[in-house]
Amino acid sequence: MNGLKKAWKAFWDRIDWLLLLPCAGLTVFSLFLLTGLYRSVWIGSLRLTGRNIATQGAALALGVAAAIILANISYRAVVSKWKIYVPFFYLFFLSTFLFGVATPARPDAKRWLIIPGIDVSVQPSEFLKLAFILSFAWHVYKTQDKLNHPLNILLLCAHAFIPVALVQVQGDSGTALMFLFIFLSMIFVAGLKWIYIAVGAVAVPAMIPIAWNFIFSDTQKNRVLAMLGQTPTDGTDPTFQPRAAAQAVANGGMTGNGIFNPSPTYVPEMHNDFIFAFVADAVGFLGCAAVILVIAMTGAKMLVNCGFANDKQGQVICAGVFAMIFGQSVLNICMCLSLLPVIGNSLPFLSSGGSFVLANFLGVGLVMSVYKHTKRKQKVESFLPKPEQPVI
Repeated sequence: MNGLKKAWKAFWDRIDWLLLLPCAGLTVFSLFLLTGLYRSVWIGSLRLTGRNIATQGAALALGVAAAIILANISYRAVVSKWKIYVPFFYLFFLSTFLFGVATPARPDAKRWLIIPGIDVSVQPSEFLKLAFILSFAWHVYKTQDKLNHPLNILLLCAHAFIPVALVQVQGDSGTALMFLFIFLSMIFVAGLKWIYIAVGAVAVPAMIPIAWNFIFSDTQKNRVLAMLGQTPTDGTDPTFQPRAAAQAVANGGMTGNGIFNPSPTYVPEMHNDFIFAFVADAVGFLGCAAVILVIAMTGAKMLVNCGFANDKQGQVICAGVFAMIFGQSVLNICMCLSLLPVIGNSLPFLSSGGSFVLANFLGVGLVMSVYKHTKRKQKVESFLPKPEQPVI
């Protein structure tokens, strides 16, 4: 009996509630937002159903439970089993090229799979991000002190190029950009020398013409041109969503028009990629500031866990999840405020999407595992000055 009590106490010991609770709070808030949209006059245009809300709630419950369970598993043990889950998630993602389905909002992008029997759609690229973070952490661990050898740098870049290229071929530039941001954050924390960073900073401007001419689609080019004030030549109006989002932000004022306002400012996909525009319309500037503050707090907590991690594996895992969640939040909010072109990034924990919410909580669970399996006393002592040795 005492053994069970000790095991139960150990299970709940050192759970990083300061990280988990704000994330769960954001998703609870999203349930109210989606319910408000479901009761609005735009329900038909949004293609939002009660099932979407139920899926969001189920993802919240499952995600919180999975994060707590994952926190109790050593992240080192999870990383070491990469040969099991990495091939699975790559095959899971590649199956979208054969069996993928599109949504009415994105008919040209077959990024989702329908799970037979329960008729639930899943976006495999969300879970591929986690597989990449863990496998890249293993790669960094194997290179150890030889990380900055040119051959190792080349292999690490190749490691990142594979998912970036596959997702880009699928037509999901927003997710491809996130993979790139995750890679850059992880390799920087791993100890990349400044000479490589300088070379990369010089190479990026040189790559822009290549990306523009050979990687960007016509739709993506038009979105960039529209943001710069130029009119697309194909007669489309890619500025409609950003203008509608700006109007929603303006209409919200300081305190907003209420979550259950029956006639909020209409923005296409405002239950998904443009959920922040509805936040502005519903709860105003103060509500938006509160959401941004909570997201910033979660990002700061991940960086704190990164700084106290005992090894490079823990550090780069925290950096990768930070880039996945905080980076995507910044991109999404800037997109809704017309500071960036529309690139199809959802807002973590708030946007509608079961697999998206679940993947975010699994990432949080990995950071919680780093927190729980870090010997904080030893880490703090490593920062303290060592006592001087007596002179003999």
